[in-house]
Amino acid sequence: MTAPHEAAACGGSLDEAMGNAHDDEQTRLTWWQRAGIKALRRKAGRRDGEPLKPEDWEIAWRLHETGLGGVVSSVLRVLPHSPRCAVCAAPFAGAGRFIAGPLGYRPSRKNPTVCSVCVEFAPPGGMKMQTGVLFADLRGFTARFDGADPEQASLLLRRFYRCAEDVLFPDAVIDKLIGDEVMALYLPDLKKDIDHAEVPMLMLEHARDLLRSVGYGSGEAPFVEMGIGLDFGEAFVGNIGQRALYDFTAVGDVVNTASRLQRQAAGGEIVLSERVAHGLPSSTGSRVLLTIKGKADEQVAYRVSV
Repeated sequence: MTAPHEAAACGGSLDEAMGNAHDDEQTRLTWWQRAGIKALRRKAGRRDGEPLKPEDWEIAWRLHETGLGGVVSSVLRVLPHSPRCAVCAAPFAGAGRFIAGPLGYRPSRKNPTVCSVCVEFAPPGGMKMQTGVLFADLRGFTARFDGADPEQASLLLRRFYRCAEDVLFPDAVIDKLIGDEVMALYLPDLKKDIDHAEVPMLMLEHARDLLRSVGYGSGEAPFVEMGIGLDFGEAFVGNIGQRALYDFTAVGDVVNTASRLQRQAAGGEIVLSERVAHGLPSSTGSRVLLTIKGKADEQVAYRVSV
């Protein structure tokens, strides 16, 4: 969850939070994480030693976003520098790691793209909620670097990831950085400064800004070719998996649809679903019918450029 806070640790009992670890492993909890566990337990009305439940997940997020948690969250986002936690933006490198690391914001042993505050010590499960999903994918990346210097490929990807961070944080949660693809979530049920009605326009603005950030519309060739897909609907969001391997993510038809719309986008193009289009001016984009994998009928979508 994003960033934290007084409830940064967000786990259950200390035993549960550490996956029923031994006492010597429990000492790995920082004072900040211990304070977070206590704050979450108090807000959830759980007695000492009583395991946290999936329904406490929303309370954990609230503690991440409000009060001292909100202040810490804001600080983490401006500390240098990438790579960062894909959820809360805590820096894993640069000078910022010397501030964030001692508090427990280090790469999770279960998912190294997310910090241990957001995954290791969070309650299991999640909740259904309205979710905006953005997929951005680099076109021709594999062919471009086939047989080429892998270090050059990594430098280009790092530049692409930095563009995504600069554009998407703090309004969106960067769920995944998957090779040459970025997946971002928009969660108005949890991020109370974002209204449901604002999500479609915010997603479109971010998509356009992301295209501009790689060079589209500048009068020069972009440094990468990129297409984007957008959808908005109900998904299950939370820490999904087992204690051995949690993944903060969203699952559901809206995620699959956004991914498949992205595959229909040409370089420099955004393809958005009809559900997103309903929240935008009627003049937005060109209406098309697309054959989408997993859908029996052709789907109404809209093609938009920078």
